[in-house]
Amino acid sequence: MILKKICNSINVFGKLAHMTYTIHESWNELQANFEQILARAERDLCIFDDDLTRLGLRQAGCFGLLQDFLRKNPQATARIVLRHTDRLHQDHPRLVRLIAHQSHRVEVCRVSSALQTLRDTIVIADRQHVLTLFEQTHPRFAFILDDPAECMPYVQRFSEIWEVPGTPFAPTTLGLY
Repeated sequence: MILKKICNSINVFGKLAHMTYTIHESWNELQANFEQILARAERDLCIFDDDLTRLGLRQAGCFGLLQDFLRKNPQATARIVLRHTDRLHQDHPRLVRLIAHQSHRVEVCRVSSALQTLRDTIVIADRQHVLTLFEQTHPRFAFILDDPAECMPYVQRFSEIWEVPGTPFAPTTLGLY
């Protein structure tokens, strides 16, 4: 079931802008909307998630959108905070290679132990597009497009999560051979 609230507002250039806020309840819609946010991202991408599995970043098409985002703008950055990073090497080898080659633009860390109990997912692009999964075990999520004001609480929440020191993810394993 999709509940929709569609509003019109005036953007900074005085033109009529179209913004949407929708609630969805499907894993397939979650992945499709995540891809839509990746496709719209131009400057910065922020992700707070369990382990990136439900977002579908393992799939070639979705991962290609992340690469396109970084390719389009040399100043583009991605910050990713995960509750679990232990399977990144096995489940997301392309992402691990990308992190290794673009570590100055793609930062990944494991959330601090103080925040391990958080159960939501937040994806933010350019402070104006948001996807937020309310609970990891149920596919109910909000999807906001082209609405910086509506996105601001999520931007602030991600900033608070990012500021609590976590463990940086190392794309390479250190050790003796």
